[in-house]
Amino acid sequence: MYFEKCMFQRLFSLVVPLVLLFVFVERAACIEVPPALPGWEEFDQRRDGFRRGVTLDGAMVNRSSPVIADIDGDPSNGLEVVVGGADGIVHAYRADGSKLWSTSLPIRGCSRTDETNKLYSSPAVGRLFRGKAIFVVIGYGGFGADGKACGGGVAAIRGRTGKIRWNFNLKRFARRNKIPALSYSVFSTPALADVDGDGRMEIGFGTFSRYSFLLEAGGKLRWYYCNADTVWSSPAFADVDGDGQLEMIIGSDITRNDHLRPPTPNGGYVVALRTKKRSKKHIWFRDSSAVVWETYFDQTIMSSPVVADVLPGNPGAEILIGSGCYFPENSRNKNGKWVKILRLRDGKVLKTLPTQACLSSSVAVGDIDQDQRLEVVAIVNGSKSVGGTGQSELVAWKPNIPGPLWVTTPKVQGKNDPFAGDFKSPVIADLDGNGSLEVIISNGVGLAIFNGADGSALTCQDKVCDQRPSLSLFVGNSLEATPAVGDLNQDGILDLVIGSGSRIVSGKGGLYVWSGFAEKLGSYPGTLAPYSAPWPMFRGNPARHGRY
Repeated sequence: MYFEKCMFQRLFSLVVPLVLLFVFVERAACIEVPPALPGWEEFDQRRDGFRRGVTLDGAMVNRSSPVIADIDGDPSNGLEVVVGGADGIVHAYRADGSKLWSTSLPIRGCSRTDETNKLYSSPAVGRLFRGKAIFVVIGYGGFGADGKACGGGVAAIRGRTGKIRWNFNLKRFARRNKIPALSYSVFSTPALADVDGDGRMEIGFGTFSRYSFLLEAGGKLRWYYCNADTVWSSPAFADVDGDGQLEMIIGSDITRNDHLRPPTPNGGYVVALRTKKRSKKHIWFRDSSAVVWETYFDQTIMSSPVVADVLPGNPGAEILIGSGCYFPENSRNKNGKWVKILRLRDGKVLKTLPTQACLSSSVAVGDIDQDQRLEVVAIVNGSKSVGGTGQSELVAWKPNIPGPLWVTTPKVQGKNDPFAGDFKSPVIADLDGNGSLEVIISNGVGLAIFNGADGSALTCQDKVCDQRPSLSLFVGNSLEATPAVGDLNQDGILDLVIGSGSRIVSGKGGLYVWSGFAEKLGSYPGTLAPYSAPWPMFRGNPARHGRY
C-alpha cells in the first residue's frame, strides 16, 4: 500500500505539473506509522483527529522507564504498564488503555522543589511476599538542593489497588541515624530478588546519600553500606561466591580522599556485597565482612551492572558495565570510554570493549546474529563536551572477537541525540515475529529500530521518507528513558511502550504503545522462536535485577 501511494504521487506529478509542489509535500509525508494498540489513542479536538498515546494525570515522564507486567493478579485481562511521572505520581494502565490507578508518592506534596524534579527512578514489579499479591516498588527524590529539602526514598505499592504498602523515607532514616548527606534522593531503580531462598523478595538500591541499601520484603532495613560517595547505579543480584545465596552488585562514585587508608583516587567502584542478615546493620566502606570484592575504575560508575554469560572461554556468567561521564572534572575529554567485562567471582577485568566516549547507560544482551551466543549492545554518548565526535553511536559486540560487530549512528527526524547514552539503554526483541531480533532505542523525539544482525536501520532516520525504511515512531517530545516490549493484550504479538510528554495536553505526561509490526519493519527473517524478547526492558525484566 505504501509503494502504491507513492507511485500514484509520482505519476500525478508528471500529469499535472501545476500541483507539483503539493505532490512533493505529500511525498515528503510518505511515512508509515505502526498502529496503536486498541485503546491507546486519544481524540485531539484541536486537530480534529486521533493522536497516538494516552495523557497522564500528571507531569511528563523523564528518566522513568516503563515496566510491563501483570500487576493486578488477573492474567485474563492481559498485562499492565507502570511508569513514574517526574512530579512524583506513579501511573498504572491496563492493556486496553484504561487507567488502573495513579498513586502520589510522599514527595508529591513537597513545594520546595519543581514539579518535574521529584522522580527519576523506574518501577520494579514482583511478589514481595509468599502470597499472590504483586507489588510495584519505585524510588523517588530530586536533583540538587531539592533532594535534601524534600527528601526521597523507596515505596512499595499494591499492584491491584495502587495503595502504598510501605514507604522507606530516606530523609527520616538519615536523621534518626545521624547520617550527613547533601541529598536524600533515590535515582537508582530498585532491584528485587529472593537472595536467601525463603520465598520473600529483598529490595536493593543506591542513593545520593552515599549509601546502598538492602530492605526486607516488608520495607524493614536488612543493612546499609557506605559507598563513600553518591550512587547512581542500579543493582544486579547473582551468586558471586558459590554459597547458594545471591550477592548484590552495584556501581558507585568515589572522590579523592587522602585521609582514608588506603587513600581513594577520583573514579568509581563496582562492588559485590553479601546479602545475609547482620546484627550490625551499618556497614562501613571496605568492610571485609560484607564486601566480597571491589574493583576500582578511573571514572564514576553511573551505569548499572548486567550479569550474563558472554565469554565462552570463561566458566559461568560475567558482569558487564559501562562507566559515567564526570572525571576529569575540568576536561571535555572524559575517562570511561569502554564497556568492561568482569569475572563474577572476584571482579577481575577480563575484557575491555572500547567506545568513542563515555556512557552511563546499561548494556543489553541477546543472540542478535543467531549464532547461539550472546552479543552485547550499548548506546554510547557522542557529545563533544565529553570527548565524543558530536553524534552518539549504537554499538554491538561479539565479546570473544576483536572490534565491534557493527556500529551505527541512530537518527530520528534527521537528528541524532548526542547524549543518547546518558542512562537510556537498548532493548532487544523480535517485534515483527519473523524469527530475528531487533534493537530498539530512544533517540531524541522518537524511537529507532535496527536489525540485530548488522545494525541497519528499520525505521526512517530522515525528515523525508519517500522510500524504505519509512516506518516512523515519532513522539514529538524528548525521550529520556528506555522503552519496554511485551505482549500487553496476550494476543501473541509484541507491543512497544515508551513514556514522555503528551502530544495533546501541554505540560502533561504521555504514554505511547505501538503494535502490529509484522511485515512493516522489513527485518531479516531468522530461525529464533517468533516474538522472542531476550532483553525486553530496562534491567532485563520486571524485577529489574539485571540478570540474563
